Amino acid sequence: SMSDPATEAMVTMVENRFRHLPVTDDSGAIVGVLDIAKCLNDAISKLEKSQEKGSSAAEDAVKQMASLQGAGGNQAAALQALLGPLLSQAFGGQSSPTLRTILAGKPSTIVSPRTTLQETGMMMAEARKAALVVESGRLVGIFGFKDMMSRAIAKELPLDLTPVSTVMTPNPEAVSPDTTVMEALQIMHDNKFLTLPVCESNGSVIGIVDVMDCVYASGGAEGWRSIFSSAMECDDMTDTASVNSHITGSVYPHSVKSSKSRKKEGTPVSKLRPKAPMVSATNDSVLAVTQMLASKRGDAAIITDESGGLAGIITDTDVTRRVVAKQLPASSTRVSDVMTAN
Repeated sequence: SMSDPATEAMVTMVENRFRHLPVTDDSGAIVGVLDIAKCLNDAISKLEKSQEKGSSAAEDAVKQMASLQGAGGNQAAALQALLGPLLSQAFGGQSSPTLRTILAGKPSTIVSPRTTLQETGMMMAEARKAALVVESGRLVGIFGFKDMMSRAIAKELPLDLTPVSTVMTPNPEAVSPDTTVMEALQIMHDNKFLTLPVCESNGSVIGIVDVMDCVYASGGAEGWRSIFSSAMECDDMTDTASVNSHITGSVYPHSVKSSKSRKKEGTPVSKLRPKAPMVSATNDSVLAVTQMLASKRGDAAIITDESGGLAGIITDTDVTRRVVAKQLPASSTRVSDVMTAN
């Protein structure tokens, strides 16, 4: 809920690999959705600003994170590099895992420009990764889950006849496989990327990593707990803007009772400023939901039942895995049949 500890909410998302987490107010109304990418970006920004102001919170956080992992000097250096170029230079930019290491043995999602969206979606669903479009050994595009939802499903394109090249994002930025996971996180943060293609210096494609790959490779939930906790302590987290100021309506789950417990300690979830929920009903079609999300540039919808209660959630990834890969018709498939319930 909005009054639960913010740090625990973020750690829960990391532990369970949740990209999104619905948020209720104390009466049980659904008032927002947390996005782990936004939470990570905000936490890094707070610590960077804290460091610029001379606070020790940022440096203490990454040192604590390193100790939780049993890291030596080199890994502590990599963790501190997360907070900016000054720390990176101070420790020589040395680091622990590289993207080459975490990609070893991972399934590939490389397709050609002529591969159909149907074939591309099935590969993405199996690997749970965005697709890299490669021609003559060179990366020419990227096609993600949100692209599939908003550029293909929402526009009712014929998946088995449409080549991925017509809807991909062309010429994406790529990084070296020798980039460290901390450097990759910093790049994603600076550019608001969710994924990063990885290519050798000669242009050959290695694979793709996302935010959660890097989070897990750099310490996992317990390592990030100290980062989140310290970010909550930074002065910049005292913004009192309420999420309710931009929410026009609330959803009331009939199964959630009003909170009677004492207020929990720690900075509350409300300080994370959850995004306003995008709401659909259980009897809506997948097509209707994807068109709603596409029009609002969203990537997840809260699904409510007939009484207005919380029924589930559906994300752009779910659309590819549960609709495209199974070749279900979006116009006649009810969202309740493919959402994540409860």
